[in-house]
Amino acid sequence: MKTTLLFKTILAFALCGLLFAEEEYTISEILEPEDMAEIYVPNEVDAPAKIIPSVKTEEDSLILPGDIPVKPPKLMQMDGQLVLVQYSSRSQKQQPAAPPAPELPQQQDFNTMNETERLETLQKSIQAVLRANTGNRRGMNMQNHTPHDVLLMSLPYGADARVFRPNPNVDPRDRNAPKGDYIYSMGVLCWNMPCNGKTLLRSDGTKVIARVGSGYQRQPAMLAAAMAMSHVVPDYELKLGNNAYTLAHLIASERMAVSKGMNLSMALVALSFYGESKDQWKNELDETWDIEKMVTNELNRSLDQGTPDVTDWLLGLTAAVKLYESENRPVRGPLALAKKQLQTYHDFVLSIQNDRYLWHPKFFLYKGFNPNAFETMYSSGHILRWLVYSLPDKELQNPQVVRSVMSLTTTVNRVKPETMANAMSPKELEGLAVSLHALSVYYQRTFGELPNATPAAQQTVAVR
Repeated sequence: MKTTLLFKTILAFALCGLLFAEEEYTISEILEPEDMAEIYVPNEVDAPAKIIPSVKTEEDSLILPGDIPVKPPKLMQMDGQLVLVQYSSRSQKQQPAAPPAPELPQQQDFNTMNETERLETLQKSIQAVLRANTGNRRGMNMQNHTPHDVLLMSLPYGADARVFRPNPNVDPRDRNAPKGDYIYSMGVLCWNMPCNGKTLLRSDGTKVIARVGSGYQRQPAMLAAAMAMSHVVPDYELKLGNNAYTLAHLIASERMAVSKGMNLSMALVALSFYGESKDQWKNELDETWDIEKMVTNELNRSLDQGTPDVTDWLLGLTAAVKLYESENRPVRGPLALAKKQLQTYHDFVLSIQNDRYLWHPKFFLYKGFNPNAFETMYSSGHILRWLVYSLPDKELQNPQVVRSVMSLTTTVNRVKPETMANAMSPKELEGLAVSLHALSVYYQRTFGELPNATPAAQQTVAVR
């Protein structure tokens, strides 16, 4: 009995060794060394294509049957030069067909309209959605929401954005007592008023610094970039206690903070608006910087193509290229490579739209549809915002772009009016805010100045 058991044990170990040896041989025989990171995992959807960046896969629930992995454009180092590699579809095993998604409201009617009717409908639809989703209507207030929340919800409305300031001395038994007032969001942030107990700005004694972290800015220079996209003048007042500064002081601080290897996407947006292409400055390490050097840094930075990091990156490159073109400066060297990258991404982004003309929650790693409105808004809002910000004027009437704008408008409209900002997760609130910003940018570039989205009957305190 013992001999038989021993024999079976030895046989089992031998078989295991053969299996492992066979598996290793098969993999090394079929795949090239550079493909080793893309091994198919049984019982799972194909892992996302490994781009230059470190791709995060913790949100595997966002990948549904039928979603198609894709490879975004990328830069590769070849013979000491950065070379742009065109995108391509990625082969995959046959996936089961996705269940049919419900038709979006108004989608069929919109598709049967002529071009003039579409634009008229689109203009009215964007106006209605922007009016319905102001910070006032979504319950944004300084007591419950952080500076980051207030900053996000100010993006679609710029200097006209408002937030509610509760009256801390109100008697809850007095129904006629004023519960508070509405105040300009930009003023709240720039006058460093506490939001959920946090103030966005600080000073080290010599300069104004915008905090980065939970509840503050998600990344450096977000406040400066938001002010730039809202066309706020550099002499706009900033206050830290009894000390008065201007936005120009914050811009000077952002210049000094520029450093090799860091994320400079929002800094590029801000400094391209508040400066000139020929500007040079010293950072805190006494290194000389300019816009061209910032672009070079961004082209060499690793990106996560499955997150907003990639669309922020595109925004920064777009702002720099626009600056050079507005000054009629030659677009060459890293700027030319950035422009080529942007043009390639324009084609790529339109090629990976789903049948709703929107994008996958994993941004540039998959093509497919997700029925969750907030997940769709999060990715599609970020992507469409960059697209309508960067496209030439004539391309804004591209039928794919027009349908994207209308489809995102319809998706935002699915968020129930009674859903307050307090009930949204940080990601959901960001998706809503950035989607509204995308619609706002498209409206201004296509139809002109936005109508005032805040009811005139609401009292507003003029802190700007």
